[in-house]
Amino acid sequence: MTPNLCEVFHETARRQPDHPAILGPAADAAMTYGRLDEAIVARAEELRRAGLQSGQCVGLHYPSGVDYITLTYASWRCGACVVPIPIELAAEEKREIFREIALDFLISPATTASLAEPFRRGEPVPLSGGPTLLSVQSPCDRPAGFDAVDGAFIRFTSGTTGNSKGIVLSHRSILDRITAANEALRLGAPDRVVWILSMSYHFTVSIVSYLSFGTTIVLPANHFAAAIVDAAQRHRASVIYASAAHCELLADYQRYEPLPRLRLMISTTSSLDGEVARRFHARYGVPVVQALGIIEVGLPCINLEFAAEKTGSVGRVLPAYEMRLDDQGLGPGTGEVLFRGKGFLDAYYRPWRTRDEILSDGWFHTGDVGRVDSDGCLFLQGRCKDVINVMGMKFFPREVEAVLQSHADVQEACVTARHHPRMGETPHARVVVKNGRRRDGLEEELRQWCGRSLAAYKVPESIELVDFLPRTASGKVLHRDGGVVR
Repeated sequence: MTPNLCEVFHETARRQPDHPAILGPAADAAMTYGRLDEAIVARAEELRRAGLQSGQCVGLHYPSGVDYITLTYASWRCGACVVPIPIELAAEEKREIFREIALDFLISPATTASLAEPFRRGEPVPLSGGPTLLSVQSPCDRPAGFDAVDGAFIRFTSGTTGNSKGIVLSHRSILDRITAANEALRLGAPDRVVWILSMSYHFTVSIVSYLSFGTTIVLPANHFAAAIVDAAQRHRASVIYASAAHCELLADYQRYEPLPRLRLMISTTSSLDGEVARRFHARYGVPVVQALGIIEVGLPCINLEFAAEKTGSVGRVLPAYEMRLDDQGLGPGTGEVLFRGKGFLDAYYRPWRTRDEILSDGWFHTGDVGRVDSDGCLFLQGRCKDVINVMGMKFFPREVEAVLQSHADVQEACVTARHHPRMGETPHARVVVKNGRRRDGLEEELRQWCGRSLAAYKVPESIELVDFLPRTASGKVLHRDGGVVR
């Protein structure tokens, strides 16, 4: 029988009770594995007394930090399935999770527990230290097959189309995927990992992995470069796990300090600009390792071997996985990326579809288009659904976005396709202009700028200047029309 992830942690804590599990965010804050295990046991007993039972689903609406970790593991110790409700979401987006997932309870700070008001049953139960447990009633039924899955997590995707799906992950699947990733990363007790990302979006192949394999998690005081560098230096960090945006902050940080113990700088969540990667490498002496994280799959690719010279690649497929490309008519050696291996999702929650129904002969269609070079390194080029097809001539928005963003007045750009009665589709761009830069006549100038580097059919038919580009809560740009036009 597969052990509960809380049991896996308990065994690690038993082996090294005095080893630091979490350092920070306060400069002198420290919690050993033994103390963290005790805190989880105590919190689980408190949750049981308040009514949480095995087989139930509990929404976790809580800020990242030590409490988020203890509440997750305590819920698992109770036999419950955790449903992250990111605090970054808008109120209506949070309530949509209540409508889509049959929740039994919500854990939230008392100050924000009112989000569950339309679904609340009975009075809130205050827990020690600040959380509140609320019994809730979702207006939907649990799928018939759910009880057969040893559910640990149900997490909503945050795809660039804005359409979300509930991904069901069992304890077995999470254990398989962290084992696969750690065959390459080789994390262990000597490692200290600086953690910067949202725990609501990144937990199963990261926080769970760190605590299962006995590493130390370092929590900075905040997510600005000064605090990250201070925490990494103070606690002798060997690994930083961050987003591309954090990599850029650190690469440009003028008062940086050497990080002599740093062996891995891992960037995930979005593609990393090659120039940013080179600046980081020059400043800290460690190349930025890009990783491909897919909530349905795990961490199938990590660019450990070629990080310095192939800054645009997510690397080779890990030994635990297989990868192949399905031709999409985009040229030789290019196609949709498919993976096969252990640790894949157990089901989509609604409509309920099991792993066997989702996978095609064991292969998962990612929807990403990529190419593989002679070293076996994968380079992602875009999403299948984002390909723009102008009279049979296909290209990716990213190619046009890169040209637009190379203009001195452009902060960022997003290119999408619009239907055209004669040509099928044509590209259109939304552009955010850098603060203080001119706007008069910029649209036409940008079209001419694109025309110098791109084929005529790739030049945006129209360019809109907008205040912002809409994003998902995890920071991905939504490739659909939107933004506020100036």
